[in-house]
Amino acid sequence: MRSTRWLQVCVVGLFVAGAGACARAIVSSDDSTTTDASSVTDATTSNDVTTKPGCDAPLIKCLNVDAGSEAGSCIDITTDINHCGQCTTACSTGDAGALEAGTGNPDSGIAYDGGSAWSLGTASCSKSACAITCPTSMTECSDHICYDTQNFHDNCGACGTACAADTEWCTTGHCCAVGTAYCSSSCTDILSDKNNCGTCGNVCGSSTPVCSAGKCTTAIIYSQAFTSGATPTTQCTAWDTFRASLTGTYTSITLSGSNDTTGRTCTGAGANTLCQALHNKTAVSALSCGGYTWNAYLTCSTDVELSADGTVCSCTASPAYDVRPCIANLNWGGVKTVSCSAPSQTLTVTCK
Repeated sequence: MRSTRWLQVCVVGLFVAGAGACARAIVSSDDSTTTDASSVTDATTSNDVTTKPGCDAPLIKCLNVDAGSEAGSCIDITTDINHCGQCTTACSTGDAGALEAGTGNPDSGIAYDGGSAWSLGTASCSKSACAITCPTSMTECSDHICYDTQNFHDNCGACGTACAADTEWCTTGHCCAVGTAYCSSSCTDILSDKNNCGTCGNVCGSSTPVCSAGKCTTAIIYSQAFTSGATPTTQCTAWDTFRASLTGTYTSITLSGSNDTTGRTCTGAGANTLCQALHNKTAVSALSCGGYTWNAYLTCSTDVELSADGTVCSCTASPAYDVRPCIANLNWGGVKTVSCSAPSQTLTVTCK
């Protein structure tokens, strides 16, 4: 393109009085390096350069962005994850380290309620600062990992709130003891709570008013096999679970076993007194019910035991109707046998 320029010329003896400057002459030339193509009409346009040396705000030029390009490219450093805030800053997700995908729920007996545990999320750049965008319902914690705080064991309810390693699990953002779940406003034993049986809000009806092992039923039953000459261990654990589940009101209790499947039964108010004593770990002495003398006692061990033969921590009854699962020796009781060093058998207690 051809343009017109004013050229100042100073010639000896040529000076415009009062102008304070040399006279100007008009010259024309092709300008192959100017950017005036849109404002001035030149003779030719083949040599015009319209690319600007800089970038329009908020873009800045980052050199060597593209392989083999020395000129670089214009980059929006306010949103570009590879050049965030400055040309050399690339955003990335956090380091998961030793994290493994899974529920973080130590209790296989209670169903995990569908959480995703954790996620690396997606790296992003916003307002020139790197950030992590977490999936819906997840929260970014200080290690820049996204966590399901409703279910993740070590970030339960909020980042940094860890449930006890072996005795608690995270349920709906609350740490609850293993074997319980968070229902309404507190942790409850859904294995035995008749108002939250198996799941929160599941109420046992009148036909099956008892919640046992997370199911509505007509009775709560303890039944374990004992081995002659062996100290009970798992039988004691089961006994404590059975006692803890006695949360209702009962009209019948039966002590039976493989040697007498009918056993001895107490009904009425006395039955509820005995079942509540087992639950609360309290003593009941010489309760006459159903034609037998019943005792709930704590003299043989630190746990409560039950007899329907009139004895308390004794080996003399014949036949014996005793159950002592937590005695920590060989004298764990017996039904229609001796109660000390008894032969192998199954012992059963039923509250309904």
